[in-house]
Amino acid sequence: MGFSTTAAFSILFVFSLIAFGMIYSVVSNTAKTYAVELRDKKERIESSTNTRLEILNLTTTASGAQHNLSVIVRNTGTSTLHPEYFDVLVDGLKYSFTYSSSPLYPSTETQIDVYGIPGGINTTHRLKIVTENGYAIYVEYTVT
Repeated sequence: MGFSTTAAFSILFVFSLIAFGMIYSVVSNTAKTYAVELRDKKERIESSTNTRLEILNLTTTASGAQHNLSVIVRNTGTSTLHPEYFDVLVDGLKYSFTYSSSPLYPSTETQIDVYGIPGGINTTHRLKIVTENGYAIYVEYTVT
């Protein structure tokens, strides 16, 4: 009877160690994932908080029922931005565009050109530029 009690205790002890190891592994991995996600979220918030853009100049060139748009944008924030990751929307539609310089360091400018936008002379449109971290600026303009 003494041996069976010792054997049962040993088996239960080994299984409890295995179970503890499995539970610890899952909890540890979950905690690490949560910490990484929390750090990434903090960095995104800091990045978007430190992002500011200013439109210095906006010109349009009418061409029949379409127009071209040229916008000079200044980075007035403290984050370095990359225009290749911007989204340019006119009246809610995303357009491809060209830009003059990348990266866009603080206190520097870039020219964004969009071609073939529907709407001729005296039409009003809404421009939205969205940076890679979600910061957006809006402006309404009329084609001249």
